[in-house]
Amino acid sequence: MRRILGAMAAASAVAVLATVTGGCGVELDAKEVHESRAFAHAGGQLTVRSSMGGLRILPGEPGAVRVDRWVRGKAAGEDNASWSLKDGVLRLGADCTMVFGDCGARYHVRVPPGVRLVVEGSEEGVILDDLTQDADVSAHGPIKANGTSGRLRLNGDDGLVAGERLKSASVRVRTREGAVRLSFDVPPSQVDVVSDDGYVRTTVPKGAYRVTAESRYGDERSEVKNVPSDRTIVAKSTSGNIDVLAR
Repeated sequence: MRRILGAMAAASAVAVLATVTGGCGVELDAKEVHESRAFAHAGGQLTVRSSMGGLRILPGEPGAVRVDRWVRGKAAGEDNASWSLKDGVLRLGADCTMVFGDCGARYHVRVPPGVRLVVEGSEEGVILDDLTQDADVSAHGPIKANGTSGRLRLNGDDGLVAGERLKSASVRVRTREGAVRLSFDVPPSQVDVVSDDGYVRTTVPKGAYRVTAESRYGDERSEVKNVPSDRTIVAKSTSGNIDVLAR
């Protein structure tokens, strides 16, 4: 009798789930829908704000901000995704509330040269590719900068903050629990990294630097000799290990 009742309960649960998900139009592997749009931008500061979806910021053409958007699932439905540029703020939104299946968004944003950037990302993170302008970035998810040459201010949470092929003279990073990994192709003038609990690794070309490497509860290692210099490296963590490497 118990087996019969158990089978009936399981069948009922499956039926209810099928009804609920069927009514909500569940897609477990939704196809992406791609759209492009260009926004005029006269100059000055540009703020890119995403409530949901990964951001990749790339070099663009003067006078315009071009956005490629890929949305899927509920976000691809009518009026469930939005984009606008007003008063220097590019707002990118996608609605994935009350969704049981696949739903999401991602963006490629091409920005004019010389425009100072402020980027506010979501849990999906932010990538900067080969930008020459100054950029201030904050995100709950991972942050990555590739080949940038402008000043960087990167504020993370518990995701990785990484920089590769960096040419930026000044880089400042703050994270709560996320690790930090920076690698420079050109000797930086100022590196200032503080993580509450994450591991910090900074790799710089060989040369003279004034180095501060401090961890309250972790290990500290520096291949770069601390000498009087205009170039400074500060790497600090409360509990994470610190590595300052030379190549």
